[in-house]
Amino acid sequence: MRTSFQSGDYERADFIADSLKENEIYEEKDRVLYALEKGTINYFKGDYEQSVESFTNAEEYIDQFFSKSIKTGIGAFLSNDTQLNYNGEVYEDVYLNGFKSLGYLKMDDFQGAMVEARRITEKLEEAEQKYGEYATSMAESDTTDQNIKWEAGTSSIHASPLSHYIASALHAKAGEEDGARIEMDNLKEAIKNHQAMPDSKLKFDSSFAKVQRPDTYNTMLMAFCGSAPDKVNISINTDINRDGKGVKIAIPKLVMQPSSVSVIEAVVNDTMRTELKIIEEMDKVARETFEIKKPIIIARATIRGILKSVAQKGITDMVEDEYGEVAGSIAGFLGGRAREASEQADLRGWQTMPGKIYTNVIKLSAGKHDVTFNYYSSAGELLYSEARNITINERERLEPIASIYSN
Repeated sequence: MRTSFQSGDYERADFIADSLKENEIYEEKDRVLYALEKGTINYFKGDYEQSVESFTNAEEYIDQFFSKSIKTGIGAFLSNDTQLNYNGEVYEDVYLNGFKSLGYLKMDDFQGAMVEARRITEKLEEAEQKYGEYATSMAESDTTDQNIKWEAGTSSIHASPLSHYIASALHAKAGEEDGARIEMDNLKEAIKNHQAMPDSKLKFDSSFAKVQRPDTYNTMLMAFCGSAPDKVNISINTDINRDGKGVKIAIPKLVMQPSSVSVIEAVVNDTMRTELKIIEEMDKVARETFEIKKPIIIARATIRGILKSVAQKGITDMVEDEYGEVAGSIAGFLGGRAREASEQADLRGWQTMPGKIYTNVIKLSAGKHDVTFNYYSSAGELLYSEARNITINERERLEPIASIYSN
């Protein structure tokens, strides 16, 4: 599915996603993932209504599964994480609203687009508190007496440049100058905030301010490139000792997928050339916000590891009492290997999520236009071109057009 999506064959990617669901590769516990993939695929396929519906489903499932895990308490963690309902990562919950906003904008629903744009930053602002309350709830339901430290992590990212960029444009097009100016000020602050992330390439470009002048544009160019970080399995030993040994647990680690794209250009009708500027580093926000949930992942894996260790010791003692010390040692060894093998990190994630977003606005005359997005490396090598077309009517307020190169 991911390969078909990256090659631009969205019809096949859509078919494969549905086949995976029909064959129960996507199980009930994977409903969030299926909805996220369908949302992205349908967006780039041009089915914006279905895309918004899929992302709305994903958002509702995330909320449902999150609430359910709180009610269940630590009992939900006694099985392997891969067997739990997947309730999404912070960044997945955030960026689905970005696609919903662009989807509503494509359908000329300015109010819907504004609501979703604001939700991006709202969720970033609320993430630490949300998971802090979650950790407190888990601590209250923890009766294992193992001194597990239940707490949420922190993130330096609490705003989204993309959110404020879209909101500024929508205010400007609605004739709300003050709103457009305030959102542009917020955009500048959000970019400063993002620049604190390691290796950030984000900076404020003068072209961003153009969205405050509604008469100068009617088309918003959006180009996505790269991919979200991959999740890989890592094993760590906690500092809680059982018989002189730390409890070995498995947790996911995010591995960045660097993009070779350095410059993106849009060519309209083979005559007008416009360079797009980077507005959001989704992959780096993913890496940063993952730290919020990480301590909770470690805590629940530790709880599970300890309980499995206790159960293993009980079986070992029973075998030793019945068959002798040697048999007990063998049972303990085999039980330890089985316990570690059964502990797997949850590597599920949004496979079609892009890594970066570039944008600019232009004014086009009424009629049909051919738009080619060109993706270049830092050396000036053309990596990929995608041709799109757009139709502008006489009274067009704001028409988005998007391209993606998932290199």
